[in-house]
Order: sequence, then C-alpha cells, then structure tokens
Amino acid sequence: MTERITDCSVSQPKRITEVENLAPSEGVDLEIFLELGSIGAGHAATSLSEVFGEQISMDVPKIYTLPPHRVPSFYGRHDVPTTAIYMELRGEADCDILLLFEMEEAKKIASAMTFMPIEELDAETEASAIEELGNIVIGSFLTALADFTGADLVPNPPQRANDSFDAILDTFLIKQLLTTDMAILFDTRFKRADGNISGILMMFPSKKLQNILTEKAKDWV
Repeated sequence: MTERITDCSVSQPKRITEVENLAPSEGVDLEIFLELGSIGAGHAATSLSEVFGEQISMDVPKIYTLPPHRVPSFYGRHDVPTTAIYMELRGEADCDILLLFEMEEAKKIASAMTFMPIEELDAETEASAIEELGNIVIGSFLTALADFTGADLVPNPPQRANDSFDAILDTFLIKQLLTTDMAILFDTRFKRADGNISGILMMFPSKKLQNILTEKAKDWV
C-alpha cells in the first residue's frame, strides 16, 4: 500500500488530505490525482456557489485507487438506496465518471438547489436538480483532466439512475472490467452554512488515458 499526505491551499476553502493506492499501478503517479482533485473541486465550488446562491466549498478528504472489481465491496453500502449520475467521456482517450449520493443526501441537494422544502419536492424537480449538479461536478473534473492531459475529451449526455448501491455498480462495472484496470475514487463533501452533503465521484480512465497521464506527469514533475 502506498499512502501520501498533502495539504492544498486554494481560493475556495477545500482540502485533499490523503491518497491511498490499494492496487499499485505501474507508472501512474498518485500525485496526479491529488492535483486533479484539487483543481476539479475548485472549479466545482465556484460554479456551485453561483447555483446555490451562497458560498459552497468542496472538500475531497480522501482519494483511493483500486481495481474496478473491488469497488462494490470497498464501501460496503450494498443495499443502500442511491442516486447516480453517469457520464461517458469520448475522444482522444476514454474515461467514464460516476457520481453517487445516498438518496437522502440527493434530496438535501435538490432542496437546497431549488429552495424548496424536501417534503414539497416532486420526482421531476429532484431529478432535474441532481442532473444539474452532476453536470457541474463531473464537468469540473473533466475540465481539470482535459487541461492536465491536453487530451480532447468529449462528454456524452449524462444518465441518471436510482437503485441500490450495488445494483448501480454491478450494471456500470460490466463494461469497466473490460476496458480498464483502474478505478479512482474521490470521496467528496459539499460544505454549506447549514450542513455538509457527502458523495462519491468515481473515475475509470481507459488504459490509453492512463498512459497519457503517465507521460504528462513526467513533464509536470
């Protein structure tokens, strides 16, 4: 196991404290993921502050890298009702990104974004708010990834799913197990004046994108 600890100080109050490599990979520098997480969180915090009409900070307290097949058992949330936004990135190199929230957390997000009490939310309004947040957060990490690698990454329209944690991942990972040997998990925390909202952002870079990251890291270091 490899573990590195660093603090990142930027304009938006956020912090990435630790990255753990639970399946040592050849050539990919873990510091890259710290950098991507910091930049992506900064972009997301700025955009979300405008949407929420208040200052939002986004912390990424921990990042993990591990094989895709280990992801469901890693979190142990098997039957927890979950909302997910999934986006495919295509172009020079492929990368799939999944953003997950427990359903109760998703309701908090929708309530805050629409300025409506949770009990007054209808399914369509809630879905629209979660999709908007997914677009912002995933888009922010996409921008960070594209800027760092210089790769032309084109996002497909996002897809949303509501199901148990394992059911969502089982469907999603069928493809990932054939196309990549790496999952990058960003624990995320959105901080507002009246409380925090937690989620998980999962990134599955294709082997080609991993190679690009490795080459770019040589120049970056």
